[in-house]
Amino acid sequence: MLQPRSYPEYVAKALVLDDEPFQAMVDDDNPWMEGIVLVTTVSLLAGIALAVGGFLTAATLPDPAIALNALLQGWRQFASVTSLPPSQVEAIIADVWTVAAAFSGYAGSWSHFLPIITLPILTLLWWIFFGIVAFGVARAMGGQGSLNATMGASALIVAPLVFHVAAIVPFAGVSGMMVSIWGMLIGYRAIHISHELTWRSAAWATVIVYLAALVALLLVTLAFSAGYAAGGYQ
Repeated sequence: MLQPRSYPEYVAKALVLDDEPFQAMVDDDNPWMEGIVLVTTVSLLAGIALAVGGFLTAATLPDPAIALNALLQGWRQFASVTSLPPSQVEAIIADVWTVAAAFSGYAGSWSHFLPIITLPILTLLWWIFFGIVAFGVARAMGGQGSLNATMGASALIVAPLVFHVAAIVPFAGVSGMMVSIWGMLIGYRAIHISHELTWRSAAWATVIVYLAALVALLLVTLAFSAGYAAGGYQ
């Protein structure tokens, strides 16, 4: 079992795609537990930074209700020019705004603390999904790594979340696209090292995992949309 004090070093080395942290996670005696601790620790720290930054940012912004009214007023003006039905779209805008304001912390009160809860949960789910799917795809491509080794190495995909610490400063942050791409590169290294695949096979395995995630997200979105539509007609 690795010591938590070694996490900063391993995270830093994972960010530059060094072999050492991936190999250490593969060789660990309990990769699942190591992965859970690492993923939870890093994502929790990032969630705290996002929560504090969201609170400080929201304190400098207009009241959410005023911002929503301005948004709806702009939509009404646009709808009057294009002859689009304003009422249905206004309801959707209001619903999306409510969810976005709550999850971003803009709505105030308890919503500021949501990233502390949601980010670790979502990150853990993504790690489990990535590791299991990557294991299956890599083995299908001739990889020899075990599920434990795959889960251990792939836990390092959490490393780019450390950049969210910058969000503690109001109006500061990092590009979500950058974090995602960096995580994808780390996922590639995890598959490459844990299964000893060629770089080409490891790259294709990584792409397939992300395509599978995209399909799963699309299915969930469609199911949610269908449920929302059904509820709206009741």
